[in-house]
Amino acid sequence: MKKIFYLIPILIFIAILTSSPVIAQSAPGFSKMVINIWPEYDRPGVLVFYRITLSAQSSLPVTLSLRIPKAAEEPFNVAMKDVDGRLDTLRFTSVNEGEWIRVTFTTPVPEVQFEYYDPSIRESGTNRQFDYLWPGDYNIESLVLNIQQPLDASEFQIKPAMGTGQIKPDGFTYFESVVGEVNAGVTFTIHMEYDKKESSLSAPSQSVEPVEPITTNTVGWETLNEVLPYILSGLGLFLIIGGVYWYWRSGKAITTAFRKRYAISRAKEQDAGTPDIFCHRCGRKALHEDIFCRSCGSKLRGD
Repeated sequence: MKKIFYLIPILIFIAILTSSPVIAQSAPGFSKMVINIWPEYDRPGVLVFYRITLSAQSSLPVTLSLRIPKAAEEPFNVAMKDVDGRLDTLRFTSVNEGEWIRVTFTTPVPEVQFEYYDPSIRESGTNRQFDYLWPGDYNIESLVLNIQQPLDASEFQIKPAMGTGQIKPDGFTYFESVVGEVNAGVTFTIHMEYDKKESSLSAPSQSVEPVEPITTNTVGWETLNEVLPYILSGLGLFLIIGGVYWYWRSGKAITTAFRKRYAISRAKEQDAGTPDIFCHRCGRKALHEDIFCRSCGSKLRGD
């Protein structure tokens, strides 16, 4: 009886261990994952970012948990991709796990971008080396590796080999490998080594240049001779409108001044003219131009 009592904790511990694989198997998997590794891109160190598409069997929203190297400290960005292609930041939590940091977040959409910077580049003179390790957190139906060669880097080598790099329109050389299916728990390492004399970054070295040289045949280009007639036409129309407005304002001002001067002169004539005229019958004052009295109608006398 005592032996059975002592065996109970052991049986519970075994049950916990055997249940862990079941939990891992029920975790959501990735239908596609692109691992991008860009050494010395826009910061010292290596930019690592994942583009993840959840499997169709995933029930949204989904809580994901990814591990990053402890040297990275925390992810730079965790975002979901909306239907319009915009990346919206997601909240996350992180906890230390030995040599790793586990980052946990919840996404309501099936497409996620996860970014962090790993400062673990080893330098020896002009030689640079870096090792990327995938910790095998999830099942991946289709894994793609994409590595960007830093500008001004030479003798760029990748192990395992990923073939010949291709120069893309942005001017960078990329090495791409379609790995295919990778099961959860399977880890792999990618070793990169190259020579680089200067510590300059790749991103600031990119300058904005026209795809084609700008000439007189470029769409939107117009010479002064072509636009000069439009400028002169506009200037002439402005002068005509301005002239009409000035003439109207000047004529109105002259008419107003003339009427004002006439009224003043008329008043002066009335003040300094002949004496007032009164009707000899009713005595009402009459105007100088009146012939008959405005009150009684009698003819006014001239004296």
